[in-house]
Amino acid sequence: MHWLLATLICFFGRLVIRLRYSVKIQGLDQLKKNKFNKDYGVLFLPNHSAHIDPILIALYLWPKYKMRPIVVEYIFQQSGISFLMKLARALPIPNFDTSLNEIKLEKAKETIAEIIDGIKAGDNFLIYPAGRLKHTGKEIVGGASATHSIISECPNVNIVLIRTTGLWGSSFSRAYTNGSPDFKSMVVRGIKYLFKAFVFFMPRRKVLIEIEAQPQDFPKNGTRLEINKYLENWYNRYPDKDGNIVSSEPAFLVSYSPFKELVLKLPRIEVKKSIERNGTSSKLEEEVFAELAKISKNKESNISLQQDLAQDLGLDSLDIAEVITFLSVHYEIPALHPEDLQTVRDVVEFAEGKKKIVKRKAEEVSVYKWPEEKERPECFTPIGKTIAEAFLNSCEKMGSSIACGDDLIGVLNYKDMKLAALAFSQELKKLPGKYVAILLPASIGAYLVIFATYLANKIPVMLNWTLGPRNLNHMMQVSQASCVITSWKFLERLSNVEFGSLTKKIYYLEDLKKRISKKEKILTLFRSYKSTKSLLKSLDLDKVSENDAAVILFTSGTEAAPKAVPLTHKNILSNQTGAIEYADLKSSDIFYGILPPFHSFGFSVAGILPILSGLKVAYFPDPTDSYSLAEGIDRWKITILCSAPSFLKSLLQIATKDQVKTIRLFVSGAEKTPKDVYEKVKKLNGGQILVEGYGITECAPIISINLSGEQKNGVGKTVGDIELCIINPETDQLIDKHKEGEICVKGSNVFSGYLAEDKNPFIQINNEKWYRTGDLGYLDKDGNLILSGRLKRFSKIAGEMVSLGAVEEVISEEIIRRMNLQPEAPIVAVCAEEIDGNRTNLILFTTTQLTKNEANLILKEAGFSNLVKISEVKNIDTIPLMGTGKIDYRYLQSRIE
Repeated sequence: MHWLLATLICFFGRLVIRLRYSVKIQGLDQLKKNKFNKDYGVLFLPNHSAHIDPILIALYLWPKYKMRPIVVEYIFQQSGISFLMKLARALPIPNFDTSLNEIKLEKAKETIAEIIDGIKAGDNFLIYPAGRLKHTGKEIVGGASATHSIISECPNVNIVLIRTTGLWGSSFSRAYTNGSPDFKSMVVRGIKYLFKAFVFFMPRRKVLIEIEAQPQDFPKNGTRLEINKYLENWYNRYPDKDGNIVSSEPAFLVSYSPFKELVLKLPRIEVKKSIERNGTSSKLEEEVFAELAKISKNKESNISLQQDLAQDLGLDSLDIAEVITFLSVHYEIPALHPEDLQTVRDVVEFAEGKKKIVKRKAEEVSVYKWPEEKERPECFTPIGKTIAEAFLNSCEKMGSSIACGDDLIGVLNYKDMKLAALAFSQELKKLPGKYVAILLPASIGAYLVIFATYLANKIPVMLNWTLGPRNLNHMMQVSQASCVITSWKFLERLSNVEFGSLTKKIYYLEDLKKRISKKEKILTLFRSYKSTKSLLKSLDLDKVSENDAAVILFTSGTEAAPKAVPLTHKNILSNQTGAIEYADLKSSDIFYGILPPFHSFGFSVAGILPILSGLKVAYFPDPTDSYSLAEGIDRWKITILCSAPSFLKSLLQIATKDQVKTIRLFVSGAEKTPKDVYEKVKKLNGGQILVEGYGITECAPIISINLSGEQKNGVGKTVGDIELCIINPETDQLIDKHKEGEICVKGSNVFSGYLAEDKNPFIQINNEKWYRTGDLGYLDKDGNLILSGRLKRFSKIAGEMVSLGAVEEVISEEIIRRMNLQPEAPIVAVCAEEIDGNRTNLILFTTTQLTKNEANLILKEAGFSNLVKISEVKNIDTIPLMGTGKIDYRYLQSRIE
């Protein structure tokens, strides 16, 4: 049956393809005449000029040879083609052009192992030796290792080489873009032009497919480089328009219109000049050469600056990942992209700091916008004792009103969200354990999974992927989560992240979606019409208490290992109710959820609060991408932006007044907001107000909000039923609220204690339990909370308590004033080196050329005691930040210990 279906698809597919392509095949007779080893499958090895060439090859060689194509992950996962992928028994392979990470490498190894087993079982495979679309007219296999690995394990495999000519220059090739063209959008574009040409009159692109079966001189026993060089020499023999054979394929431009010359414009080729090298550090160069020699299994003496990492040293994706890790660990180079490293010179210059990472702008601007809404119900406080109940009530109340949007899925209304969450919940029920770990950025997908987890009667565990494998393993162990939900679309863009033991526990959102059967979708549709009360009962959620754990979040780990914080439904919902009542939200408000869901502020305030209160929210996955954020604010007409100060500062640095004119509230939290951010907001002159909040993960997270828009009012007044008191941190005695001390809080938002943590974070005062925040502050005469700093960010010097945060603030503001800077990120950080029996040393990290004497003069002029002095200044390229936007003091502290 499958054979008949495949035959029909190929037949009709060829008819469609002929509307645009004139395909000529040479060497097909070799496949018919050649005697293959029947005990092994056939390895079809084509060059890769464009996304369309595997389709052409499959249509003309299927179904007779039934090769299983190896398809790059992001195409494999695209909607609408899963049936074809299943029919062809295709295997996905990660796209290493976009990023490198541990999960991708593991997935690639699994795919290669499956290919090897398949060949030994007699399966045929279509695999591209280069592993990616070619970047220029020349096919570069370089150091790609997959083909060599397969042939090494299957030396008797049958080899068929395929060379396609004529597609370089098509819209499916990389001739026009720096990145891979989007396959789906190119198909849609082609169909539009086809109809404009009245279907049958579109000019046809000539394509030549040449086949050579079992070449006698193919070096099956050769090294990786020998096999790859052979393939490159075989591929790079293209006929030009005059019939001459050239080594680089000319870009063939074919009009899309029969009535006029309508072609895409090729980009101007610019020769990149290498950075001039004046007195290169020979020691550093030796270190880099030694590492490259080790990775490439070469001699250091054979390595030179001009060599290409792939072509000359034979480095594959796994090897490049090792180089990136080496640069990250030894030279503190963050977030390198694989395409940043092409030559040995690139590696050396990044290590030296002479070459900087260029921020890549999105290749395409999203077209998603809010559709027109005639009327919208008033917003409300969450209705229900649990988040699941509040979600279902919100969906029931809002109906077809718009709920949320992002640049991947588009726009969903409440009815659609309810359906999707109910459908996913049935798949999540099948997963092992009560706790489901979630590793996703701010997106519709992330919050659908979160709500589906509640409907599945499970508890989400929000993982912070920026903290490294040790902490991720710790999070899984402490929470007792046995599975992790993530997405391939997310992993496609995630570079240089290690996942520890998580790689064996991952379930992909795309796979879960495919598992939902038609029967389950129909049942879900009928189920969605039930009332909230009926649904809660049928899903066995009516027994869930408001005091049960609703989520496991983790502290940021800026100063110690992250602690697991279980928050109850009551903690979160009462906190949201208090904030909504205090902040006076409007039904016309539109939130921008840009903070990751592992961030308590992102999870509760910018994540689920809008959904539970009937407000629109747009999600965006990368708070560091200021250009896209500014564009998104304008397009989504955002009125409330919740952000950490560091991200907000970068945004205000590049955004135009027009782009942020719709915003009425900038909500800043997670750390103290610098004065210059307040000033930038005031300069917008659009009536925008900067609202500063004070919150802690353990408090779900909001404690107080300053709605005045003035920094002098600190972090404002407490919300809901929250109470606070001030204690002396050394004696633990209650003191006057107007005097500085440690802030303690109690209320329905405060958690009950950490998981697997012996330390008691509470204190008994007048027979009541109060949470010790670890922050210092006091109340002003109007009852506003004024923060002094973090208790752990204070050091005692000669009996005097010195705020490291205050030292940072004074030095930073003076540098900015003197140098007239507008920094997008922190430029100073201060750590204390406390040595037993000796005076505490203050270490200043800075991205500027400030000297120790200059720093101490600034402190003296600011009125600090003569005892407060910087002992050492360390110059670094960037002040490291956590995923939450906070300064990574743990890392900085490790630099001085």
